[in-house]
Amino acid sequence: MEADVNSVNLVIPLYLWMLLFLVFLVMAFIGLIVYTSRKILPPHGKQVKFLEQQYENGDMNEEEFQHRIKQLKNRSTKR
Repeated sequence: MEADVNSVNLVIPLYLWMLLFLVFLVMAFIGLIVYTSRKILPPHGKQVKFLEQQYENGDMNEEEFQHRIKQLKNRSTKR
């Protein structure tokens, strides 16, 4: 008796497809939240305020202030 290649059942049950789809949706949702939170809320907000406060107090000159602000922006875009 020969084995029929067409008789091999490689069908994945529907509940496994549904589970896989659910896992995909959850991962996509988490990725979307992480992506938008980095674009909307800059992580260096407190640091910028601190630098502004130091500049206003005269602890640093304008050139150093601009340099540090530029460094913070470069760090936040690399994430």
